[in-house]
Amino acid sequence: MPVSQAHPSASTLIGKETYTVRGMRVKVFTYLEQRNNCRASIGSKGIHIRLAKSMNKSEQQAQYESLKQWALQHLEEKGVHYLAPRGREYPDDSTFTIGGKTFTIRKKYTDKEKSTGQLKGSTMTLYLSKGMTPEEEQHHSSYLVSRLTGNAFLPSIRQRLEVLNMEHFRQPIGRVRMRNNVSNWGSCSHDGNISISTRLLFAPPLTIDYVLIHELAHLVEHNHSDRFWKQVERAMPDYRQHEKWLDKNGHLCHF
Repeated sequence: MPVSQAHPSASTLIGKETYTVRGMRVKVFTYLEQRNNCRASIGSKGIHIRLAKSMNKSEQQAQYESLKQWALQHLEEKGVHYLAPRGREYPDDSTFTIGGKTFTIRKKYTDKEKSTGQLKGSTMTLYLSKGMTPEEEQHHSSYLVSRLTGNAFLPSIRQRLEVLNMEHFRQPIGRVRMRNNVSNWGSCSHDGNISISTRLLFAPPLTIDYVLIHELAHLVEHNHSDRFWKQVERAMPDYRQHEKWLDKNGHLCHF
């Protein structure tokens, strides 16, 4: 594990490596964080491995190797299209519909190095840095539209989680976030914090419910044991058909 740490803050980048998967260069970023567990995720920039500060160096090394191998194998089996530009275009003054809502895309170009976005009502304004290549502009636009879409739907996703939780689990829920995560549809930490991929908003409502129920079930069982799947099946007996929908159509759910 490439580590060059001094006195890390809440989240510190401690290493960066590059590997080749299916002929494509994949970056692996490693962070040291104040967290109770270790995790890996796959984003548009590469693989992100987050290690717990509380572990000793040998434990961190073991977790790093395990998570890195999982992520690289995942890309080897599923394909590196996760890391490539997604191909969805967002022309200026165009409309974008998702989850029953239609947004208007406005593009403005600035001299600032960092691209940003703003959502007002149903209008998404993308402030893009000048001088980017078409591929870079598409990548930045995709990220911004995903983030703004997540902001727009977060209240309704949180509300739906609370309804399903009261109906089936009655467990305390921590923080709820929406992120443009491509390695999974959702996650739930031991602290009860739930993260949902913005890509899930392309799915049918009942399939979205399945993923929410899946993460809520982790509030009771923090693994994928038989007891966990019984919790899921009790709340949604036909959950398998929604898993099949995601397996078949997941590659179409992207920004």
